Amino acid sequence: MKNISYRPKEKRYIGRKQILNKVITVYGKTQIECLTKLNKKIREFKSDVQLHSFTSGFTVLQFWEKWYKENKYPFLSDRSREDYEIVKRKIAPIHNLALTKLTKEVLLQFFERVEENRTKEKVYTFLKAMLTIAEKEGKIKRNPFNTIVFKFKKRPPKPAFTFEEQEKILSNLKGKELEPIILTYLTTGLRKNELDFKNIENNIKNNILTAVNLKGRDRIVRYKKIKLSDAMVKIIMDNLGVFHRYSPGMALDHFKEFLKRLGINGSLVTCRHTFATNCFYLGKDKLIIAREMGHTTSQITDANYIDIDYNLSKEKVLKLYNNLYNLD
Repeated sequence: MKNISYRPKEKRYIGRKQILNKVITVYGKTQIECLTKLNKKIREFKSDVQLHSFTSGFTVLQFWEKWYKENKYPFLSDRSREDYEIVKRKIAPIHNLALTKLTKEVLLQFFERVEENRTKEKVYTFLKAMLTIAEKEGKIKRNPFNTIVFKFKKRPPKPAFTFEEQEKILSNLKGKELEPIILTYLTTGLRKNELDFKNIENNIKNNILTAVNLKGRDRIVRYKKIKLSDAMVKIIMDNLGVFHRYSPGMALDHFKEFLKRLGINGSLVTCRHTFATNCFYLGKDKLIIAREMGHTTSQITDANYIDIDYNLSKEKVLKLYNNLYNLD
């Protein structure tokens, strides 16, 4: 019989099984008695382990801090970190609750008090992600969000700059210090913090700009590559002093003020949408656009970044940007 053996010298049976680095040993006069005792000990041991695991854990706030530090902080931009701080304040009413007490009922009551807006959606998303990790690490039996479904209003994709807005932006940027920086964002689709201002010249080789893809969610550093035109490389190299004086935050603020003076809604993020849209009208392969954007599939790019502008065409983009976009 498995896990049961007879000891002639002792004239009795011994049952032995190792669980979680602990060896459980019992004795009996018969095989059945020994097996019964062994199974009982195993059940008691598992029950004790489970009880310990789920009563001596973290509070919601303690596990939030652990999860955020280990799984989120290294991969977030400053703006995204602000979002996590906002959500952390929003979940203050459940900070001191034991993680194991965060049941479906408790969560539903909590969400009833959270105002219906974009922040509520972030609270739902972040808490669900945190409890998914807690379940994987054995801190809770199961993620209560597995049986909770909230339907949030789907937000429309952010628009790109229209052809007319692009004309206005480029004509008013002409000769200004900000011009090479904005042209770089418009022709690369980089996220704000993906552009390395202080070291940009060392990230360009053979017209290929290499940037860290900030959307990685694991500990593997991923890079994306964007092929630049000769003209765009020359603009960057001729204005290294400008890039070295700026930072992503400065570029964001200065461009925001610039657009405000022109009466145009948008930001550096809009340059990213504009890049994808312009590349689409230029006939660039969708897979290449997606990879340069840092997306895993072209469907993400299609659904969220490529805008339809009936005033735009390949000829208009070429005329507007001359030879700044790479078409290879």
